[in-house]
Amino acid sequence: MKRSKIVVVGGAIMAVLGMLLAYLYTSSAGKNSGATVASGQTAPAYVAVADLTVGTVWEDMGELVELRQVPVSLRPPQAISDPDEVAGKTLVRSMSTGEILTSVQFNSNGAESLKIPDGMRALTISVPLPQGVGDYIQPGSKADIFVTFKGLPGEGAEDATLTQLLLSDVTVLANRRALSAAAQAAGGAPSDSGDILLTLAVDVSQAEKIIFAKENGALWLTLMNPGDPAGVGTGRTFRTALA
Repeated sequence: MKRSKIVVVGGAIMAVLGMLLAYLYTSSAGKNSGATVASGQTAPAYVAVADLTVGTVWEDMGELVELRQVPVSLRPPQAISDPDEVAGKTLVRSMSTGEILTSVQFNSNGAESLKIPDGMRALTISVPLPQGVGDYIQPGSKADIFVTFKGLPGEGAEDATLTQLLLSDVTVLANRRALSAAAQAAGGAPSDSGDILLTLAVDVSQAEKIIFAKENGALWLTLMNPGDPAGVGTGRTFRTALA
């Protein structure tokens, strides 16, 4: 039986959970494509019935995907059930046979799809998957950006390492998973330890801060709830970390 895989991001724990869910889904699907779990509840979702290559447009997938009934307990929240959800969009990473397609795996294609607010700039940064909140940050999301600097000049040992809020209420314009050229050529999918590419709407001053922080420190992002006010940080060093 070919084992299917549901990709669940969010670090090592989520990766283990993803493999378990994929196994349960494969077992139930292998016995009966319409089989249900103990609850008896299923919901429709498109599933890859062949390996899919990064860059493939939804309309070109044709018989490579099928709409199937998936146990609700195994169905990702953003699973695709309506083709209109991804019409004209492009697959941003390769997928393996048996994976459930979700909207986070697709992005609009071309420069016209990137809507840059007036007076702002589009800046793309690469951060490890956990630091970028996995695949949960989506176009239109608001995010906080934190930076950690180590070995600050002129500071004592207790204050030489600093973590603080760099920017808050930053709008995300685009999100995609980074996949090496070698992995793309091999038709592989990115692992849960890969990088995420986030394109942000920033002004010139914000761009300077982010670029400097990225070149000289480490960045972490947090996902804001819609409508929440911008965050205010105080900064933390070894001396104040637990204050």
